[in-house]
Amino acid sequence: MDTENNTDPGCYTEHGVTGYGVAAKLSRQEAMDSAFVQAMAKEMMMFIAEKCMHSGAKCIGHIKCHIRTEGGTIKADTIGVGHGTYSTGKLDHAVKDLYIAINSIIQGIKEDAVQSATLDGLHEVAEGRGVAVVKEKEHSYFDEFDFVASKQEYIKQLEKQLSEDK
Repeated sequence: MDTENNTDPGCYTEHGVTGYGVAAKLSRQEAMDSAFVQAMAKEMMMFIAEKCMHSGAKCIGHIKCHIRTEGGTIKADTIGVGHGTYSTGKLDHAVKDLYIAINSIIQGIKEDAVQSATLDGLHEVAEGRGVAVVKEKEHSYFDEFDFVASKQEYIKQLEKQLSEDK
């Protein structure tokens, strides 16, 4: 293949791959346990996937969320409506506040549609379960929510991993 003369923009077209991320603080008067938070997270992931597909997406790349609380961490994700959702983690005790980061990577629809689906999933699912979205902010780096180590420590871990012989 002649990569130097290739004029195909690949995923950088209106039908290419688009991503959107948001971080938010959620709160509820009644404390939320692991089962409640996991079910809500999985419902959010499926809501976003379904809305993206209804908006004309060709496929779901990956929709994931990471929820941190004083009682523990829960993650949920999906790679498509037909694949269902998956969740890991647990809370040691019920909590009233949680912090969630959601990233949606979708093929075939524009960023504003991905943004709308992601925000609608966040708000409609949370509010439908009696959970208030207290504050939200767009973000572009989901991976920084994946790590509890400092950036310096993470770099050291990567350097060590890359220097090891396999």
